[in-house]
Amino acid sequence: MNNTTVVNMSDLSFSDAVTKLDTPFDVFKFDCKDMISNSEAFKLRQALLTMTFKKKSCDLYSFSQSSDFIRSTNIKKPKEVEQFLIFLEKIKQNIAIYLGKTFNNTISVSCSKYDQGDYLLCHDDRVDDRSVAFIYYLNYDWLPEWGGTLDVYSVDDNNCATEIVKNINPEFNSMIFFPVERYTYHQVAENTSTFSRISINGWFHCDDLSWKMYDHPLKYLSPFYTPHAVSPNRMNRCKSVAEMCIEPMFEEPIFREAIRDTFIKDGFIMCEGFFKSSMVDHLSNEIFSNNIGWKIKGPLNKMHYKYVDLDELPLTMLFIVNMLKTDRMFQFFQECSGFEFLSVNIEVQRWHGGHYMVSGGNDGLAGFNVLSVYLFFSQCFGEMSDAIKDDLHYVFEEKDTLTPKFACKPQHNTIFMVNRDSNMDSYVKYCKIVDGHAWTVVVANYLIKNDRRLDIKLYRFDD
Repeated sequence: MNNTTVVNMSDLSFSDAVTKLDTPFDVFKFDCKDMISNSEAFKLRQALLTMTFKKKSCDLYSFSQSSDFIRSTNIKKPKEVEQFLIFLEKIKQNIAIYLGKTFNNTISVSCSKYDQGDYLLCHDDRVDDRSVAFIYYLNYDWLPEWGGTLDVYSVDDNNCATEIVKNINPEFNSMIFFPVERYTYHQVAENTSTFSRISINGWFHCDDLSWKMYDHPLKYLSPFYTPHAVSPNRMNRCKSVAEMCIEPMFEEPIFREAIRDTFIKDGFIMCEGFFKSSMVDHLSNEIFSNNIGWKIKGPLNKMHYKYVDLDELPLTMLFIVNMLKTDRMFQFFQECSGFEFLSVNIEVQRWHGGHYMVSGGNDGLAGFNVLSVYLFFSQCFGEMSDAIKDDLHYVFEEKDTLTPKFACKPQHNTIFMVNRDSNMDSYVKYCKIVDGHAWTVVVANYLIKNDRRLDIKLYRFDD
């Protein structure tokens, strides 16, 4: 933007260049072409791509970002970026008048680059003293089918995100801005193209905020079932049925002892080939059919995957779930872990592209001491690899540290056991659409006996 004069909006009508979008909360689109020509916007994009970007990745996002243009004093900025900051100051003044806001002197602003497979999941921007968010787009002829849209969510009565109601395409040389409120949930959809999605984004800050920080109450898992005691005259039948399903080596005391030794040392263990191939065939025919009534698990600001009500499971899957409730399986996991258990909660889940669960106790286990058992059945395009960080979807970390203790991939016909103490958090990393991964998992959380909580209601599983 060298030698370019930024047009003063006092000579034009700012409000005429702004469109209020049809969204659950106030979102505005500003057509910037009367202040920055398309040719100058192209030059700005090229200048930005010469800058240094740092890859950022966690449970909530994966994208690359420059240093803050204003706060980072040692950053070398191209002249086009310097000129853009002059433009941004003028925009700040106009937005303040347009929205009736009083900003302080702080502006947070940087460049974000979303390459193929990058994303930013559902969030609301309520951090520090952010008042108005803005995103200036530099993507020429971007097609909506490439992803990378700014998706806007509706909310329920508890201010939790429920569904996407608006997809805003990142239109070249335009700016989106909106006041930050407690219900302003949005995301950047995964970029499924081979092109980089470029934007300059940030916040105008304010000393007198219109929102207050609060935490949504955590929901705990329910129901927890006490072990089902099989009557003596059915004990042999139960044993023979289990032996029909599970590979015989898991019945060997010496093998269970080896599992326990590793589990106690590492805090987790993954064993391949848990079910016999004949049982896997039966299960695969059921769980990968189109006849299961999968439902969406939310709220979407915390998680997004599919589950099925246990009473709607097909016959073989229901048999496996009920088997996990028997005292025989309680005993099996006791011998493999060294723990005694009081009860179990079970959920059958389906995961594929676009699914995730962010950290923060959203698995319903905050404050519990449990043995978490995962029975994975994976079908995907391309193999998952332990060497690829994004394939290690299940991440376990010490609470509030953001430091993973261990992680695992959802490998076909494996059983994964992990010691989930009350100080551990977990999340399921976003499943990228471009990777083509999909899996079904039976998750059984066995409540450790010395962790009986007064607020947990226990249920008895009847014949």
